[in-house]
Amino acid sequence: MSVAQVPTSLRSWMSAVSEIARAVNAAEPLEVVLTRVAEHACGLVGFEFCAVMLADPVREHLRVAGWCGLSPEYVALVDGGSLLIDPSGPDLDTPAAQAFREGRTVAVADVGAAQSYGQLRRLAPAQGYQALLAAPLRGSGDIVGVIVGYSVVAREFEAAERELIELLAEQVALAMETARLRAAQQDVISELSRANDELCRGRAVLEWAERQHHELMRLVLEEVGLAGLVTALAAALEASVTVEDATGRVLASAPERGYCPPPDAAARRRRPARAALEAQEAPGRRYSVALVPIVAAGGPVVAGAPGVEPREVAWAAPVVLGGELVGRLWVSAPPAAPEPVQLRVVERFALVVALELLQQRHRVDVHGQLSGDLLGDLLRADGPARPRALLDRAAALGHDLSRPHVVALLTLDGPVPPAPRLPELLRAAADPGPRPLAGPHEGGYVLLLPAEPDPGERLRRMLAHVEQMVAPRAVPTLVAGPVASELVDYARAYRVARGAAVLRRVSRPGGFVDVRELGLSALLLETGAPEALRRFAQGLLRPVATHEARRGGDLLVTLRTWLAVGCSTAAAAEALVVHPNTVGYRLGRIEQLIGRSLRDTEVRLELQLALTVRDIVRLDQGA
Repeated sequence: MSVAQVPTSLRSWMSAVSEIARAVNAAEPLEVVLTRVAEHACGLVGFEFCAVMLADPVREHLRVAGWCGLSPEYVALVDGGSLLIDPSGPDLDTPAAQAFREGRTVAVADVGAAQSYGQLRRLAPAQGYQALLAAPLRGSGDIVGVIVGYSVVAREFEAAERELIELLAEQVALAMETARLRAAQQDVISELSRANDELCRGRAVLEWAERQHHELMRLVLEEVGLAGLVTALAAALEASVTVEDATGRVLASAPERGYCPPPDAAARRRRPARAALEAQEAPGRRYSVALVPIVAAGGPVVAGAPGVEPREVAWAAPVVLGGELVGRLWVSAPPAAPEPVQLRVVERFALVVALELLQQRHRVDVHGQLSGDLLGDLLRADGPARPRALLDRAAALGHDLSRPHVVALLTLDGPVPPAPRLPELLRAAADPGPRPLAGPHEGGYVLLLPAEPDPGERLRRMLAHVEQMVAPRAVPTLVAGPVASELVDYARAYRVARGAAVLRRVSRPGGFVDVRELGLSALLLETGAPEALRRFAQGLLRPVATHEARRGGDLLVTLRTWLAVGCSTAAAAEALVVHPNTVGYRLGRIEQLIGRSLRDTEVRLELQLALTVRDIVRLDQGA
């Protein structure tokens, strides 16, 4: 074919180049651009088929990236590994691979006569071509692929045709380089955009932190208390916030709706949570926030493992006073993983919470001192000197002493918690319900609680709370004394409670003693010596107790019941669900053992007192 016969012109050539340039500038996909090049190659040079092939990333094979006229089966055949760039011999070689390796145009006029390209014997029949022309694509200093034109008839390719396909190859290489540069620019622009977004986000986070700092200062100045602090932090973090003391008692929490509590005691004992909390107490990390995985039993134990989502990780900030861990500030159900600046805000709030707790302790200390002074004046042996002033002072502390109160006494055998910890514990354990008027007095802690509703259950709860806090270093004894209806009754009720406490402690300290309904026996507790009372009760009841221990017979319970029902044999038999003769026999046996008559009123009073002393001394032993 002569140059004049080549179906091309300057106008068509320029039109093709312009269309390729527009495709590149329009950021069309590379496959689309290369397909346009293949189509123009067929139109400008006169090929029936055309393919643009690129080397794979490891430069082992040529892959079809754009084509015109080729069947999908042929493209799949080529991409299946047929075009090795560096084959082991001629049987596996192709003109395209040679053009790539040697960087020059390769022409095959008749594939049937081409002995050095063994792969053509398999590839050419699949598409039906007889001749081909392959030119390398030179990128920026290296060959990146080839453009191959196919003819269905065997023919020689003239110089003009070679020149045209080489010019097209240059345009393809130029288009690919432009696309590469454009992609690199887009990557730079995207990276700059991401950096700008990150800077904007960082600036927003810093502005948020600054707002929280100002808000924190405002809350401190306005003295909103723990409730106000946790409410503000919960709103800022869009999460649940809890402040608890060292025992785990919740001091404040927010929000009111949708509140999510911190991990419970069982979850904190599991390995990941326990490790996070223990690491928090290490030197140098006493004030840092710990991320505590909330792992259900049998669940994943590593933060970030499948099943541990951001809402399943709680943040725990220690609340420290004087180097002592006095509580924790928990953030539960956060919407996302924490930012470092968020953790710093939580740490600041924890510091303010510590200051708030310090103020509360100071208030408790002052309240305890005022309560102790009030109790000292109220419990004077000669009675209160200025009753009206005492009532006013009590009212200022939130107590109406004109109402009947139970006088209780707490004593500790062993190391005593530092002030003001014990009054603080007593007030905390009294919740729910009105807090007692509590304060130190004569080595113990006196508690005044309204007689209605019955404070017995609250007193037992308070004792259990104190036992939990001081065990095993100390043993607490709590005595519920008589009810004081008038100011002059408080001193006497206190002396009765003190006598019962001393009596219990000389035998075996600890436990709850209720002497609110003793009647005449209370006088002896008020004035008698505890050791003398214990010896009196032991001496009087020893024969009965010894007989019962050896032979049984329920003598003591029968005696206690008979005295409680007004010394009525019939009533005692009904209460014990036995025959009256049985009660009579047991009472007679008791008279024989103690050598005294139960018809004697003085004997009955002595036995009632002995049983009362026995109850006080041995209550915790099951008697």
